[in-house]
Amino acid sequence: MRVVQILYTASIYMDTELPCVVVIGHVCIDRNSTESNSYANWGSSALYIAQYLHQQYGIRPYVVTEYGADLLQYLPEGIQLLPKVPTQPKTLRYENDTRVIPRIWRCFNAEFSPEPVLDSDAIEVLQKADIVFVATLLPNYSPDFLKQVLQYTKSDALRVLCPQGSLRQIDAKGLVHPRVFVEAPEILPLFALAIYSEEDIATAMHDAIVWTSRSTTKIIVTQGETGATICERGQKLYIPTTPLEPDQIIDSVGCGDVFQAAAAYEYFCTQNLSYAVRAGHSAASAKLTATMN
Repeated sequence: MRVVQILYTASIYMDTELPCVVVIGHVCIDRNSTESNSYANWGSSALYIAQYLHQQYGIRPYVVTEYGADLLQYLPEGIQLLPKVPTQPKTLRYENDTRVIPRIWRCFNAEFSPEPVLDSDAIEVLQKADIVFVATLLPNYSPDFLKQVLQYTKSDALRVLCPQGSLRQIDAKGLVHPRVFVEAPEILPLFALAIYSEEDIATAMHDAIVWTSRSTTKIIVTQGETGATICERGQKLYIPTTPLEPDQIIDSVGCGDVFQAAAAYEYFCTQNLSYAVRAGHSAASAKLTATMN
């Protein structure tokens, strides 16, 4: 109960109707072997972010993406996919094994997950969006595409980058490996806030200090069980969290994604990034212990 109370506190700052949220990003079907079981379900940062915002705040986010009909049987409630009908023969698929460290990732059907087409429906929702997330799983959203996406958004919309896909490359066997974010100098300045994990990039903190010293973008580097660090204008502020015992963790898949959703939304509501990070910690803890779906 304490987690829910913390996460809803910021809603008192919103005196108007719920914000319009648009998520641009890859979606996938996950086949997961986790700390407690194995299952197949929907996946991706984009859908975890959208589902979290729907469950916790009653928002019905739009997700602009490319997908196949095979995703529809798994799709969570409250998500508005654009385009409204499948556009690809298959959906991107990931296999995750979090029982080992580092976890094993395999990716399939990447050829069916290109940059989404910005049709009239997508452009319409982008024009009215209050919060825009770009949340990738593959490094195939070019700087030019992202500039095209963001040119449709309002000047005061909160633009949030979750660049996991830019930090990955897929080999011929489908195995996922680290990748250098070579597009960062061109992409990061397009966003007010970026959130990524030190697990995804070996030089996470150093790079965040360098990147934020060259732009107005704020970066949150998540650090697993120890907490997260806010980087702004080349300076950093550490926000700790309370680690869980291993036997408390039921499912870690999507943990970082719900952190991103909670932190970005609370930052939109309060403009207080330290508070937003603490809300992200609470959301991640709830996901790890499966107190939220």
